Amino acid sequence: MIARRAAAGRAPIAMAHILKPGVSFCHVAGRTVFLDLRADRYFCLSPDAERSFQRLAAAGPSAPEDAKILEGLEQQGLLRAGDAHAEPRACPDVAEARSSLLDAAPIPVRPIPILLAGIALLQAPLRLRLFGLHAAITRLQRQKARLQPARAEQERLAHTAAAFARLRTVITTHDQCLPRSIAVAERLFAAGVRADLVLAVKLQPFAAHAWVQWLDLVVNDRVDAVRDFSPILVV
Repeated sequence: MIARRAAAGRAPIAMAHILKPGVSFCHVAGRTVFLDLRADRYFCLSPDAERSFQRLAAAGPSAPEDAKILEGLEQQGLLRAGDAHAEPRACPDVAEARSSLLDAAPIPVRPIPILLAGIALLQAPLRLRLFGLHAAITRLQRQKARLQPARAEQERLAHTAAAFARLRTVITTHDQCLPRSIAVAERLFAAGVRADLVLAVKLQPFAAHAWVQWLDLVVNDRVDAVRDFSPILVV
């Protein structure tokens, strides 16, 4: 906690450190893992810095070294000053995945949804290369924020997922879970489906993964493939 000088005649304003926009974190195997969208990287802190950050996030008693360490994290672009009692919050969990649309029986799909899915699959990696992860996520957040309640949401979900399933052997995306998931999320939002794009990590060894989920239903991956990952960002 730090104090900022107030105007004459007023009491000092208590300030706290909060996460800088575009930074999120989660707890995995006893460690705190961060995602910086602008830098497009995952990382952990040094042991001393991690302990200081964990005390900040827990809103617990601070140690003598915390002020200097947290100021250093602010200078590095991880934190910024915010209102008192506004401690950083870890990424919320999503519902435990229980089933996958990849295991559902095939359903008929019209050519137009398949064409739109193909365009999205081709555009997503290109946009990531040109504009970066932060721009891609911001675009999806804005798209989802404009969604209105839709009728037959589950039916729209099934048909959109089926369109992408038809392209699995045509447009290969090996080791491309992020752009593929961005493409799926984009088309689901366009169809009015309030699904979640999940970016997640695990340790020992480190790995990052991405998928789309609707309630407890995984849209574009298998349940076993996502079970061991901890969400670090959910759109």
